[in-house]
Amino acid sequence: MTGENKRYVIIHGHFYQPPRESPWTGLVAPEPSAAPFPNWNERILSECYGANARAHTMDGPLVRITNNYQWLSFDFGPTLMAWLSRHGQAAYRSVIRADAASIERTGHGNAIAQSYNHSILPLLSAADKDIQISWGIEDFKFRFARPPEAIWLPECAADASTLEEVARAGLKSVILAPWQGEFRAADNPNSSGPFIWRRGDLSLNVFRFDSELGGFVSFGDGLSDGARLAARIAERALSQPPGSVVLLATDGETFGHHKKAGAAELARALMILSENRELEITNCARVLSLGLQAGSFEINAASAWSCQHGVERWRSDCGCRLTHGTSQHWRYPLREAVDFVKRHADTLYDSIAGELLADPRQALRESIRLAIDRDPAAGEEMFKRHAVSEEKDRNRLMTLFEMQRAAHAALTSCGWFFDDFAGLEGRIVLRWAARAVELAAWYAPSIEPELLDRLRSITSNRREIADAATLYLSLKTREARGRI
Repeated sequence: MTGENKRYVIIHGHFYQPPRESPWTGLVAPEPSAAPFPNWNERILSECYGANARAHTMDGPLVRITNNYQWLSFDFGPTLMAWLSRHGQAAYRSVIRADAASIERTGHGNAIAQSYNHSILPLLSAADKDIQISWGIEDFKFRFARPPEAIWLPECAADASTLEEVARAGLKSVILAPWQGEFRAADNPNSSGPFIWRRGDLSLNVFRFDSELGGFVSFGDGLSDGARLAARIAERALSQPPGSVVLLATDGETFGHHKKAGAAELARALMILSENRELEITNCARVLSLGLQAGSFEINAASAWSCQHGVERWRSDCGCRLTHGTSQHWRYPLREAVDFVKRHADTLYDSIAGELLADPRQALRESIRLAIDRDPAAGEEMFKRHAVSEEKDRNRLMTLFEMQRAAHAALTSCGWFFDDFAGLEGRIVLRWAARAVELAAWYAPSIEPELLDRLRSITSNRREIADAATLYLSLKTREARGRI
């Protein structure tokens, strides 16, 4: 069957874990709730990341082992990839090999980038959006040895200024939810895209995921039977005219962690779909290379795929919660407190780095390579490029770069997603904020007293937690004991 008569199926998995490592030691503390595994990264590695690298299905009397990543469109968060490169090397290598295999099969890789710290981009300044996207691109290039063609926006959170920064970075497409803007179809109103977004000289392709199929997989029983899932996807695709695109997107952890048989049943579905000559399992870049266009797109306000109130879930008590009866009054003051730390880090960086560098913003963009590439030659090359020769100046800049990375890490989205800041994710935010404050104090009076004043007003839904300041200090004390 010719390409013109095919329908295109994209199944996208968004894989992400926050930076669980201690900012001081680089170690992940025991997380008893992940038992029998020592922490949640290890548990999800077993249930999902590794399971999808070697998904087992029965093919008659034979066992078929499939690397699902060869067929999935996917993004892996940089903080997760960094952890996998050290602790899940088999899965890590399978992801890298799968991208290369998809390039060989389709001409375009299945992997797409993700902004670096999974912070909510519409809530960031233009400069911080640029840094997050630039760092995500640099991490992707380091891991996959090629530039990315598309990027996943954390929580699909987007507004016009976010799309502008993505387009300026040279990326070609993003994936959004159907309710995140106005999708104006040229012919087929059911196609997932691509829809073209324009702003002046900038343009970007927007794919919208199929919310019904996504819900079937994420919240229904779509992964209880891979054959049924394949039939559902094929039915949706074949109900549309040739050249149409159907895109299913969900958290990658659905495939094996949230849904225990998810990796195996996904493999079964992929096997069945790949045998259907009327369909092509592919990725967004491959679709764009065919010149397909579904219409145009406009975005008028900030929005996300997991909040009904724009992006308020990550800064206010908007009503989004997992447990009835809890209050998220803590979200706004915690956001203000971490933003206070971030502003201080920015001011200090601009002041000191501005004295040492001709282009401190470009140096900050490039600095992420010093964190992800342990080869000393990478640092030597960068400092030479920016004409920094004195050892003391290089050391000051290394401290400032680490301070900025910590301040960005403190804004990871999952710290605000759940019902309380005292959970594992909120503690991640407080630890990274503490590290940024500590590093900033090397070069300026410490802001910790004022930060603690702000944190004292933040109370928890959990009776055993007094306030955010007490939790912050207890986390610092525990880290200090761990370093003795």
